[in-house]
Amino acid sequence: MPKILVIGETGQLAQSLGNLRWPGGLALEFAGRRHISGAFPDAAARLVEERKPDLVLNTAAYTAVDRAESEPHAAHVANADLPLALAIVCGDLDIPLVHVSTDYVFDGEKRSPYLETDTPNPLGIYGATKLAGDRAVERAGLARWAILRTSWVVSEISETFPVKLLRRARAGEALRVVDDQWGCPTAASDLARAMLGVGLGLLDGHASGLFNFCGASEMSWHGFTEKLLHAAEAAGLKRPPLHAIKTAELKAPARRPAYSVLSCARIQQALGISGMPIEDEIKRIARVVLAV
Repeated sequence: MPKILVIGETGQLAQSLGNLRWPGGLALEFAGRRHISGAFPDAAARLVEERKPDLVLNTAAYTAVDRAESEPHAAHVANADLPLALAIVCGDLDIPLVHVSTDYVFDGEKRSPYLETDTPNPLGIYGATKLAGDRAVERAGLARWAILRTSWVVSEISETFPVKLLRRARAGEALRVVDDQWGCPTAASDLARAMLGVGLGLLDGHASGLFNFCGASEMSWHGFTEKLLHAAEAAGLKRPPLHAIKTAELKAPARRPAYSVLSCARIQQALGISGMPIEDEIKRIARVVLAV
């Protein structure tokens, strides 16, 4: 029975992996910080040595984009040191590793979908530390590995963008959302399915490498919010005022790429994996959040 070790437990991707209908004959184990004592990267590597799984899926990351600007060390430990430690131990034990990256490794200056071969140029600490993690996995000499570079992951789990937005909308707050950042929102459940598919593909001898994976709908955050509020109205919420603003008006500590749409042609051609349009997921998120 193949054993799969998921690094991470409480994040939206780890929880989405846990909610999947897994193929029969797989043994799945989650390892979060409560399971790992000591310095996190080294302790996580020791856990892999102890458990000797057939596949490692790394969902752990520091994702607080603005806070990373004032906590660069913490961001580097989770986003760069951890994947390096996992890549080394997986390489030594010949265990395939799947790691998740981000569209924030790009500067957003391009105006056509980013390819896996495009040169990264992160604008902030978060993107820079995630890129360092990518490089660590790529250069570790693993026989079987994959990086899934994704975009704008959303779900009803934890303090995600749609959850916080719907809470404010339910409180009757006027919403101010940027209309000059464009990307492809990705359902966490969709990313989980892709991660599992890529991991099982590695076990079956499919190609290793870097793959873009995101949802199939391109939009701005303002456009996403319009769709979310429309779904919320259908679920009985009184629509609050929504105002389009520019990113500069937020005066956020971290810069964001203005355009980070990813081309997913490579993963579709190599593995037959495609992202889904986000519209149905938006409707589901609105129903779930507003039902609480």
